[in-house]
Amino acid sequence: MKEEKYSKKSISKLLIIIFVAFAIVIISARYVTDEDFRVYVNTKILKKEVSEATLNTIELDSDTNPSVYAYDKYITIFRKNKLIEYNSEGNVDAELDVNVSVPLVSTNGKYMAIAEKDGTSLYLVSGTNILWSTEIEGSISNIKVNKNGYVSIVIKNTTYKSVVAFFDLSGTELFRTYVSKNYVVCTDISPNSKYLAIGEVDYSGTIVKSSVRILSVENAQKDPENSFIYTYESENDEIITNLNYQTNDYVVCMFNSYIQKVTLNSNERLYDISSDDLFIDINLTDSVAVVDKQSSGLFSYEYEINIINSVNKTASLYILDSDLPRTINVSGNNIALNLGNEVQIIGKNGWLLKKYVSSKQITGLVIGDSIAGILYKNKIEIINI
Repeated sequence: MKEEKYSKKSISKLLIIIFVAFAIVIISARYVTDEDFRVYVNTKILKKEVSEATLNTIELDSDTNPSVYAYDKYITIFRKNKLIEYNSEGNVDAELDVNVSVPLVSTNGKYMAIAEKDGTSLYLVSGTNILWSTEIEGSISNIKVNKNGYVSIVIKNTTYKSVVAFFDLSGTELFRTYVSKNYVVCTDISPNSKYLAIGEVDYSGTIVKSSVRILSVENAQKDPENSFIYTYESENDEIITNLNYQTNDYVVCMFNSYIQKVTLNSNERLYDISSDDLFIDINLTDSVAVVDKQSSGLFSYEYEINIINSVNKTASLYILDSDLPRTINVSGNNIALNLGNEVQIIGKNGWLLKKYVSSKQITGLVIGDSIAGILYKNKIEIINI
């Protein structure tokens, strides 16, 4: 009798598990395929939709022409040589003196590098502290920081066409690379700080050409001129516009008409850019985001976001219907879309994370790994992701 009782209990448990699993499959399938059901679940159950009446705010004085950024867990406002950091509650955590009038900013994880555009000042900030600052000879035209706090800058207006300087977390300049023939457009540092990718453009001939050179940081500290371990040459008439190390093994490179994945010893075409591609961003952790339009009638279009994984080229799709984003901002695994009176934040898997609805036109948008700011003329609404 005991064995029969236990057997009935086991069958009952198994049936319950099967029923729950079946229900999850049905609900998940409907969530993916039924837009009205998905909206209901996102709004009523998962609470993904938020509005201006429910959020913490930061007052903003637009007359001082502030620059607003998001990084780590902070919304930062830069004005009058002050960097003011606000937490998710809208309270000031720090006010830092930064001698910069027109900022160049690069953020990555818990680090924020700031330089004077076409100037000499350079700072590294983490949390509520300035870790280090320095003055550079020449003019800083580009800046990049990796997740370990290593910084690379591009310097112009020297005897060379471009100079690339590289700093460690303590602010020690580890080396400089002098480029005499080409103009350096962009750089990026691998997550493990072992490699530096340099994007260059050669305007000297009748045909414009770009290249990406990968440098060993260890070798460069001994012999900077002989530390390059791989070079990728672009197709003719291509100008490189951005670089992003998505893993230690490869850097994603964006040119005029295509995106290339470059490793230490090879390269691979990742994506061909078409006239239907309206926005492209390569700054996700391991993916490329492409906003394109698809014809939905004789004179009508719908818009969608293809999120292409740079490891295996699989794509996740997010449909925007007839809404064309005004801007797209990316940080880490987050993609934020400004649709005018609405902001949608999605993950790299194509799933909605947050939706913000406003009664007024949104003037700007900033996003970090765990926080976003919705900008108006007189305030910033804070969204925790």
